[in-house]
Amino acid sequence: MHLKHLRGSIWFLLPLLIFACKKESEVGIKDLAANEDVANFMENYKGRGVLTDSLATPTAPEDVLKDFTIPEDLSLELVLSEPEIVQPIQVSFDHKGRMWVVQYQQYPYPKGLKITAIDNHTRVKFDKKLDPPPAGAKGADRITFFEDTDGDGKYDKSTDAISGLNITTGVALGRKKIWVLSPPFLLAYADENEDGLPEGDPEVHLEGFGLEDTHAVANSLRWGPDGWLYGAQGSTTTANINSKVSKNVAFLGQAIWRYHPETYVFELFSEGGGNNAFNVEFDRKGRIFSGTNGYDRGPYYKQGAYYIKSWGKHGPLTNPYAFGYLPNMPLEGEKKRFTHSLIKYEGAALPAHYNDLMFAINPLHNFIQLTAFTEKGSSFGNVDKEIVLSTRDKWFRPVDIKLGPDGGIYIADWYDSRLSHVDPRDTWHKTSGRIYRLGPKTGDKPIQSFDISSYSNEELVQLLSHENKWFRQEALRQFGDRKDPSSLPLLINLLETGNEQEALEALWAINLTAGMSDEIGKMGLNHQDPFVRMWTVRLLGDKQTVSPAMFQELQKLAAKETHPEVRSQLMASAKRLPSSQTFSLIENLLNNHEDSEDPDIPLLTWWALEEKATSDREGVLAMMADDKIWQHPIMEKVLLGRLMQRYIMEGGEENFAMATQLLEEAPSPKHVKILIEGLQEGLLGREMVTLPDNLLKILEKNNKELGDSPLTLALRRREEKALAEALKIINDPNAEIGLRLSYIQVLGEINQDEVVPDLLNLVKNGQSSPVIKQTALHALQSYNQKEIGEQLSKAYPGFRDNVYVREAAISLFASRKEWAMDFFNEIELPKTISPDDVEYHLARRFRLLQDEEINTRADRIWPSSKLLTSEEKTQRINAYGKLIGKGKQNIKKGRTLFLSNCGSCHQLNGEGGVSGPELTGYDRSNPDYLLLHIVDPNADIREGYEVQRIVTTDGRILEGRLKSQSGGTITIEPPLGGKSTVLSQERIAAMEVQQTTYMPERILEPLSDEEVSDLFAYLMQVK
Repeated sequence: MHLKHLRGSIWFLLPLLIFACKKESEVGIKDLAANEDVANFMENYKGRGVLTDSLATPTAPEDVLKDFTIPEDLSLELVLSEPEIVQPIQVSFDHKGRMWVVQYQQYPYPKGLKITAIDNHTRVKFDKKLDPPPAGAKGADRITFFEDTDGDGKYDKSTDAISGLNITTGVALGRKKIWVLSPPFLLAYADENEDGLPEGDPEVHLEGFGLEDTHAVANSLRWGPDGWLYGAQGSTTTANINSKVSKNVAFLGQAIWRYHPETYVFELFSEGGGNNAFNVEFDRKGRIFSGTNGYDRGPYYKQGAYYIKSWGKHGPLTNPYAFGYLPNMPLEGEKKRFTHSLIKYEGAALPAHYNDLMFAINPLHNFIQLTAFTEKGSSFGNVDKEIVLSTRDKWFRPVDIKLGPDGGIYIADWYDSRLSHVDPRDTWHKTSGRIYRLGPKTGDKPIQSFDISSYSNEELVQLLSHENKWFRQEALRQFGDRKDPSSLPLLINLLETGNEQEALEALWAINLTAGMSDEIGKMGLNHQDPFVRMWTVRLLGDKQTVSPAMFQELQKLAAKETHPEVRSQLMASAKRLPSSQTFSLIENLLNNHEDSEDPDIPLLTWWALEEKATSDREGVLAMMADDKIWQHPIMEKVLLGRLMQRYIMEGGEENFAMATQLLEEAPSPKHVKILIEGLQEGLLGREMVTLPDNLLKILEKNNKELGDSPLTLALRRREEKALAEALKIINDPNAEIGLRLSYIQVLGEINQDEVVPDLLNLVKNGQSSPVIKQTALHALQSYNQKEIGEQLSKAYPGFRDNVYVREAAISLFASRKEWAMDFFNEIELPKTISPDDVEYHLARRFRLLQDEEINTRADRIWPSSKLLTSEEKTQRINAYGKLIGKGKQNIKKGRTLFLSNCGSCHQLNGEGGVSGPELTGYDRSNPDYLLLHIVDPNADIREGYEVQRIVTTDGRILEGRLKSQSGGTITIEPPLGGKSTVLSQERIAAMEVQQTTYMPERILEPLSDEEVSDLFAYLMQVK
């Protein structure tokens, strides 16, 4: 019920409440920590990102609307606020129009568990597993529904449907149940009378969602138009899901997943994408979109596809042979991070120019972005239009956005000065939360009360034509609940005679009513609307087997279909079908040469083929028996090389036999070359490989087409003649430069000690080109020989003039302790090397050796590379803070200072480098935020910019950003760019993410007070 009369009277208590919460938090750490190490970490950890701001004060609910700015043709209403709701994480509506709110009050830690380990990203491990309700500890989470009992458009009654929950992020009603997403579980509470109140204890349908990071747990539970329950999972949790029939479905990080409540099947729908996925949006065509905590608007998720991830932090894809991924939708606009949740507006209540536009919430910058979709083949791009809602209130933290039955847009506001999860202390403002309604300016009247569950089948069919998508989606849910065959004639008639959208809604409803027969399938595949065809393909593919008659129809469609989204779904569904049908569909679909330029279809085709590559090798060969299929652009550009790489990387007799036969079947030298390039990709990073004789014979037979490949393969097999020939070529200054570089690189991978003198001579030889020296230095890192450090440190002055050679040499010295000591000796004793040769990002590499003697000498040689203490950082932050905004600031000079001091790595307003995070999208209006991350750049290392410390089995210490991880190898690239290194997993003894970045902490120290003021004036200006 409303408690409006209390709102004005409790605000004077706010300082006391905050103080009380702080005291409770301090006690809570002792209760949460299972050991002293965890307790010390939690108490002393400084936190990262947008933390609790004790100076920022909240605005009372009755005054909050004054701070908002919206277009003249829209209105904003505060629908609910504290104390009626606190910490809302999800909002949705049921068949009666009641608003359901999940209140995430137990966040951030589950009740009843203790933390046994915690990392720098505050990912935790607990002492035991949670028990499902009613067992186990009672948490503070609750699910509440709100009603308008008198029809005035105000929610005047509230009911706690379920309380005592423990980390709960989602709720959905359907199938006479209340479905609750409460990681690690998906629970179902019986609700036969559909009054919204459980009728007993829940049944566990899914178990295994991870709890390592409670701002990235499974979330966004909702029904899809196909009758599956869909959800997302964020980036820094794990999952190993079990249901009654699906067992041990394991994945890492962000994904869209789904569960069928009648067949009990759990699936990964799409993997990766969106960084910390915390949103699932279905548009009127059934497409799935989600937001991102990056700079764009997120992905358009395709079935069975793989999307970009931050590999170092979020882990690899489940398929080591994906060999690629799809990007998020490209964005034209100001890339201000982040918009993690969105809707595509299809509610028919707002002015028409808002139709089909994305409303994306940005909790970091306290606004809602309006963004358009632009067609790009089978996918979309995004173009920002305007900020449709903004506020001066920094406590506005929108976390969920939904379309309501009245056509309004409902926004769940976490309402807190703190936004960052990366602080182990529970300093969240536990007593606030708000929900707003964004609607038309016209002041539309409240809709009359309704109960869709009481509608007749005829009335439900009529709802499928409703102009508001919400009613159509709710009608579909009712068809799925009822499964009443008597509704099928009405639905089939609508499929045949309705407009395009009505026909699609009818198809969904027929499927939900268990009426998806071959007759309906044929009707759908031949329908005039491409999205009816697309969804018929998907629904048939979901069965994972189709009748011969239906498959003939699919073949016909694949041969003639021109719509890119239909063709995209055909490839996605082909992956799910029996292999003979998969190959036939691929053959038909490859005939459309335009698909080779599509942003998604080429990789979707590869993933369909890869799914069958080893389970039906004979089928692959049968498909490749037709010379014509080799000529298709997607085959040449995408499939052929990856197929060879796939077989070589997995290895084994059968896979090598496939590689051999593909080479024998290749219809032209061009195709042989493509296959060999794939073979070489498959061998990258491997110290030695034993290829069968028949494969080697055919490689020799195709020597002309292979270029340097036969000798390269012989080198990997450590053949003496090949080694002698390779050494002759690399030492010949007149030999082709590409061959020399290729052989030097291989010599660095095969661990043949006798090549070291030749490689050293290449570096020391004044006649060698810089690129030869650089490549030889990289190769020498693999050899643990004392003379390498001794000779190169003395020879260093002779080749230091080239910056790339110099950096390669310093990287070599920093990879082993003995070599580092040799280098230090030349700096400190005869002083033949200047300390100034070594820039900060190179000096810090020596610390990766984690050796006390090395660190002591590095501190002495490069005192500015020594990390600041917490006290020193605090002193500098306070001192620099006094300079910001003082005096007459010169933004033009600030820009010059930015480009010279920061611009080599960071980009701002379209200027600068790309090796560090792009700064335009950050909240630069907050000087405290800027100071923290400039003085202490290690406080918050963005996803994708983490640096891995790698210890190899031969004793090297390497560093780099993890570029990819697949098929038993990893690819790392230098933090500031440069040549990538491929390593076999077999050669890695240990790999860990570093807690320090390559940005210097003392970057402001060379600047005068005036320059610091100018730099911050430029950084903080908002265009």
